[in-house]
Formats: sequence, structure tokens, C-alpha cells
Amino acid sequence: MRETGAAIIAHAIGDAGASIVTNVPGFGGTQVFEALCEASSSAFLPSFHEEVAYSIAHGGSLVGQRSVTLIKAHGLAKAANSVVDSLSAGTTAGFVVLVFDDKLGKHSDSIFDVAALLQGLGIPYRTLQLQGMYREILDAFTRSEALQLPVALLVDTDDLDRVGTYVPVHGSTSSSSYQRDVLQHVVCPLLAGYQRQVLDAKLSGQDWRLVKKPALPKVPDGLPEAYRPIARSYVPLFEVFRKLRGRIVTGDTSISSLFAFPPYDCVDIETYMGGSIPLAIGAYLAGCQDTWALTGDFSFVAAGHLGLVEAIHRNIPLRVLIFNNGRAEATGGQPVPDRVLESILRAYEPYLRRIRNPEDAGEVEDILTEGTQAREMRIVVANYRE
Repeated sequence: MRETGAAIIAHAIGDAGASIVTNVPGFGGTQVFEALCEASSSAFLPSFHEEVAYSIAHGGSLVGQRSVTLIKAHGLAKAANSVVDSLSAGTTAGFVVLVFDDKLGKHSDSIFDVAALLQGLGIPYRTLQLQGMYREILDAFTRSEALQLPVALLVDTDDLDRVGTYVPVHGSTSSSSYQRDVLQHVVCPLLAGYQRQVLDAKLSGQDWRLVKKPALPKVPDGLPEAYRPIARSYVPLFEVFRKLRGRIVTGDTSISSLFAFPPYDCVDIETYMGGSIPLAIGAYLAGCQDTWALTGDFSFVAAGHLGLVEAIHRNIPLRVLIFNNGRAEATGGQPVPDRVLESILRAYEPYLRRIRNPEDAGEVEDILTEGTQAREMRIVVANYRE
């Protein structure tokens, strides 16, 4: 068949069975996104921020659904934090990142070496050629699943309007299934060394399963001394939460995410600061609708609230639990002014619920249960401010 490069890419994504597709409008990605929407029966929606869009697709792939993000080169630079952490967290189903290179800067603020950025990030990547790009995209999903890593494909935007040929292939979808594995999916300083060894093994073609696994710390007393006081203060809430936690719980770089470890086992997936909400959106879109996103107040203010915009846009009844202690505990205790947090939350007042006393098991259970049963978004703020 003869089609434009944009249409060929769209057909390849559809034939690969990638049902989660994210894109922030930008030259290159937009053409493919529009071609995909035209060719597909699915109702895809554009995103607003590249880090969020990347994380949504990553979250979907982690819980077993093939996913793709269409991202302009400059957008990849914005999403770099999520890209780096996705390499440590890995994937379950195939996750392909199509990066569009406007080499002459016809539709870009500036020109830079995209290949050098990809190399620096360490993500496996290949450069697409017009002839053969259909098959290369299908192979990229298979390669991603074999490596259990995201795979990037670099696309010359000039090829999108050119006409090429391809032979359709059907039935190449994946049957990947999610299994909880905090050593793989919870990205945090306590596991960084192990996860780097695993990544090196994957990239070099070695059996990463042979890397010696570290012992998981027990919460709270097995955590580093600096983390213990705040973790102990969270224990009463998590005693209740672990009974109501649902199928998937996402976290970000906050003390609360350390409750991924025994005996609580309350977080399944964690990446960068602010990543829990878009990861939860991805899990929801992949069919895991019984999902909570946990975040600290600093993480939420820094980047997490960007995911709420996406949830509203997609009409997703997201469940978010914010640990509001007024400090960035994971980075040294820097203050989080209450007025800043409240100014953001004000826009979401209809969805807001507050736990005034997190040590009151009855109050915690009532509010979390209401959040679990709600059919619209719930943002639960647990107050730990002195």
C-alpha cells in the first residue's frame, strides 16, 4: 500500500494494538496524531504537557497495555525527567516513543542535536527511514517488551508528507500482564543502585534477572534515620489505607511512597516528583480503574497538579491522596507555603475532601471509603501541618 509517512506511522500504531496514545500538539506529532484519529475508532485526546503525556503512556505500559507517545524533540527535553525514571522503572507491555525532528527549525524555536539528547538520556533508539518505517514500528514494540524498557524512534518530519509503501501486518498485539514488583517499578534512592545494574544488564543484552536483589527495608524502622520520624507519623493513616488501597497505587518522590515496602505494600509504581497522578491516569486508561495516586504537598505543587488538568480534560474520576506536612521532606525539609497549595486546590474545591486528624482511624476510613466509592474525582488532603 502507498501512503504518506504520517499515515504509515498511524497504521503501524493501530496494527500494533497500542490503545494508549498521547500527544502534545507540535509539528510532526500532530500530523501523525490526526492521521491516527482519522484511521482509528478510538477517541484520542491531545495532552497539555509533555512530561505528563509521557508519564501517562508509561503508566499504561507498566500495567500491561501497549502505549505510544508522539513527541516533538523540544517536548522530549521537557519530559526528560520522566524519560530517565522510565528506564529505571522499566515497562511491561511495549512502550514506543516517536520523537519528531524538525531538522531545519521550520516550526521550532531553535535547532539542537536530538540524537545527542537521546544518547545522553540512555533510552534505546533507532532512526526511522520512510521505506521500512511500518515494520520498524511494529518491531519496536516487540523490542520494548523483550527489553522491558521504553524504545524511541527518531522521525524526520520531512518524511511525514512523502509517500512510501508498506505491507499491512495484523495480529501483532501483545499479551503482557502486570505483576507487582517494587524492585522494578518503585524508583527511589534506596533502590537506585540495583535498578542501575538492571538497566545496564538490559542494555547490554545480559540476563538482568541474575542481578542480586537487595533486601527490602521494613517501614518505618528499617528506613534511613532521616526518614523515620515522618514515616512514623504516616503509619496510622496507612494502617487504614492498606485495607482500601485498590488494585494499583502510584507514588512519586515522597516519603509516602516508601510505604511500597513491607509490611504495608501500599505503593506499586513510583517515578519522579509529581509523577504519581499521570501514572495513575495511564493505569486507568489501561483498564485499572481502581487506582489511587499518592503525592506529597511539595511534589503536588511542583508538578503533580499538571496531571489534574489532564484528568479533568479526560473526565477521569481520579483518586488522589496528598500528604500535607508543609515541607519537602524528601529533599531536606524546605517549606511549602500553605497559601501556595491552597491556591491550586481552590480550583478543585468540588472534588476536595480533608482529613483533619490523620491519627483518627475512624475519620481516615470514612473519608477514604467515600473517595473509593465516588464516581467523580476525589482529592483527599491529609493534614500533617503543625
